[in-house]
Amino acid sequence: MASLGLGHGESVEFSVRGACMRSIGDGESVHVRRQRLYLPGDVIVVRRRDHWNAHRFLGYAPSVHGLVALTQSDDGAKRDPAAHVSAIVGRVTSEVRPSDRLTALAKYARAMALRAAGVSR
Repeated sequence: MASLGLGHGESVEFSVRGACMRSIGDGESVHVRRQRLYLPGDVIVVRRRDHWNAHRFLGYAPSVHGLVALTQSDDGAKRDPAAHVSAIVGRVTSEVRPSDRLTALAKYARAMALRAAGVSR
């Protein structure tokens, strides 16, 4: 991440605003580490146009613009807009519960089924 000066394995600290994630409280500081690969259920930070999200990673998906990351907040009813993998800052270094990984995998499977059926959501 050139704008942060982060290389793979390096980390940075962020202060979180909002309460949409069960594992991160509003105002909590989190360490974010850059990795080569992210797993469903990880909480990742993604750069958006006007803000940064710390949301649950569901999985990777192909798009006309290359590989994208699918994410969703724990409390969100809908997925976030897909983000190009170059927008991933890194993974929050907190422990991930097995139930969060399974939930992320189920949401990813649903997203892939909807994409295959041509349904935009």
